[in-house]
Amino acid sequence: MKKLENIKAVIFDWAGTIIDFGCIAPTQVFIEVFERRGIKVTVDEARGPMGLAKKDHVRALIRLESVEQQWNKKFGVSPSESDVDAIYAELNPGLALIVKNFSEPIPGAIELINQLKSQGIKVGTTTGYVVEMMDNILPLASAAGLIPDSVVNSSEVVFGRPAPWMIYKNCEIMDVYPLSAMVKIGDTVADIQEGINAGLWTIGLTKSGNEVGLSHEEAEKADPSWLKERIGFASHKLLDAGADFVAEGVWECWPILEEIDRRIAQKSGKI
Repeated sequence: MKKLENIKAVIFDWAGTIIDFGCIAPTQVFIEVFERRGIKVTVDEARGPMGLAKKDHVRALIRLESVEQQWNKKFGVSPSESDVDAIYAELNPGLALIVKNFSEPIPGAIELINQLKSQGIKVGTTTGYVVEMMDNILPLASAAGLIPDSVVNSSEVVFGRPAPWMIYKNCEIMDVYPLSAMVKIGDTVADIQEGINAGLWTIGLTKSGNEVGLSHEEAEKADPSWLKERIGFASHKLLDAGADFVAEGVWECWPILEEIDRRIAQKSGKI
């Protein structure tokens, strides 16, 4: 395995990237909280804004034409910011409970993080989850061997993704810079935008993430042709968002990190 000489840190997303193959947990909870109000949100609609801070995710869903039409028909008015607050208040405890059932590390995540740390490369993380949710995840992830150097939640900054503040906070905690020598790895458009806005190299993940939206078991059983098409769609979406590279999952990222390391050296005049 080649030593990475120029990458200073890698910042990972959580759900769909290093845990919760398919980003299943938040999708289920978003659908459920709207169903309680008699509003149907499809799986694809629920996944659309994934990666944003959860309150921003709720805002994005109530702005959907299909949701607004249902809301008007049922309640006689359009959804408001007070409705966002009410939905979010229900979302948080539900998600905090369910996330611990979806905390299993994605294949290759522990190995990749340990490889990076063994080479002295800092490992940070950002997430759309808030502190209460991560409090249920972190002990389980740590027990499994998934131990990053830094964890920053969306509730610890003024604005979550696509703003770069969570990445900046990781840099401060880990005392690492420059940003041009760092990489963001995530499975959503918001992850890629976050990385770009912070000035990082970006890798978008497809098969393990939100854009494909299948659990590991479902992905293994899926029709290969259909799955290939779905992965291709996810790749195009993340590349269109500005991702420098795409991979099916963290298990494919080391060769990409080697290429990024080479390009950083090239840009700095080392080769």
